[in-house]
Amino acid sequence: MKMLRTVSIVSVLCTVAVLIYVVPQLVVSGVVEVGGRGLELLVVLPTLVGLPCSLAGAIVGTACVLRRRTRGPAAVLMALGQVTTVALAATIVVWAFGFASTGWELVALPTALMVGQVMVAAGLLVARTSRSPSPT
Repeated sequence: MKMLRTVSIVSVLCTVAVLIYVVPQLVVSGVVEVGGRGLELLVVLPTLVGLPCSLAGAIVGTACVLRRRTRGPAAVLMALGQVTTVALAATIVVWAFGFASTGWELVALPTALMVGQVMVAAGLLVARTSRSPSPT
């Protein structure tokens, strides 16, 4: 459970970095501009870190849930979110390389991170709020 929580925190932080770059542009102009400012690294690097963390989280989370070590709602949400992220990313990669496509589909790869990590963030919040308060 500790590894699942750790990789979930890293992948959610990577998603936050992507959202910091994408959301303001979508709100202001409705289009995400690429090129020119160097801030695209807020999308590329977090995606390159977040997706492997999601894969590790999907493996560990699935193992934890199937082995019935932790079946709390927090662990299930985190595992389900990580599996969703990996499944969406795999679908985008297979679509980009497997069919007659241009490769521009890979631009949607950070979207997989944004969609799946909503459940992971919810699981982290549930884990945080369900902890008993420490005695003072």
